[in-house]
Amino acid sequence: MSVSRLASLSRIGLAVVVSALFCGAAAAQSWPTKPITIVQGFPAGSGLDIIARIIQAPLEKELGTTIVFDYKAGAGGNLASEIVAKAAPDGYTFIFGTAGTHGINASLYKKLSFDVESDFTPIAPIVDVPNVITVNPKVVDAKDVKEFIEIIKKQPGKQNYGSSGNGASTHLGFAQFNVAAGIDMVHIPYKGSPAAIQAMLNGETCCQFAQLQTVLGQHKAGTLRLLGMSTSKRVPLLPDIPTIAEAALPGFESVTWYGMLGPKGLDPAIVSKFNAAIKAVLEDKEVVAKLAGIGNAVRYETADQFRATIKKDRAQWAEVVKKSGATVD
Repeated sequence: MSVSRLASLSRIGLAVVVSALFCGAAAAQSWPTKPITIVQGFPAGSGLDIIARIIQAPLEKELGTTIVFDYKAGAGGNLASEIVAKAAPDGYTFIFGTAGTHGINASLYKKLSFDVESDFTPIAPIVDVPNVITVNPKVVDAKDVKEFIEIIKKQPGKQNYGSSGNGASTHLGFAQFNVAAGIDMVHIPYKGSPAAIQAMLNGETCCQFAQLQTVLGQHKAGTLRLLGMSTSKRVPLLPDIPTIAEAALPGFESVTWYGMLGPKGLDPAIVSKFNAAIKAVLEDKEVVAKLAGIGNAVRYETADQFRATIKKDRAQWAEVVKKSGATVD
């Protein structure tokens, strides 16, 4: 092949590469041009969905497009994670992830069809969500955390606690509490917070490590009793409810986060644009007030910071899983 022919082919190849890069950059610059799907690993009405609904309209306004929620409940959020892990990295499929889906499940589930670290692109966290020990007083009439522990210790393995699903923070958070308190209870997983809370109201379970926003209504109605917050400090919304740490177990803390992630291979420009949109939403006073009104604290980080948070969180939850002995086939 002649030198001139090689030079010509090289120029053509370079032109193709440059054209592809230009088209990719142009696509990222104009993103989004159609509705975005955000997959949730838990049912409509769950604690996750409550937050999603609060940020939906403001986020649509920032991005200039429609956001569609796709509920794929099951396997502790793994069904949703699998869908997004296998999705095209075009910027139109994301997951509203949690500390459960991307922090706990890697240690809890023996077999996953995806890698929670390498198969996802972190975008930004959105909120820190406090959990609260919640009891049905008709089943266990404890007035505080200490009394609850004393009652359960007298009947090891006899009382059931519910959760929103295997691997959820409502599951592992209570497992963490059980180890710290030296109590033995039976875990019953449900498909989402609404089902778990209804089971508690029906007396199928005595208690739950519930996400605060999911039990506020029952707390106000007096049908469920809140004993202790999992946070390091009292939640401003309910200042009379002590933390678990101050009430009975010094140093105890178990807080979950919700955040946005996409599939691996996302264009950095899309990541940056989506992150900036989330930041703007979380700086909106009305959004902040709505989140605070159900006990949640806004949490913003850059994409790189969020990646580091997830990695650290995963290591911490791995230790909780190990100590509790929890596992799911």
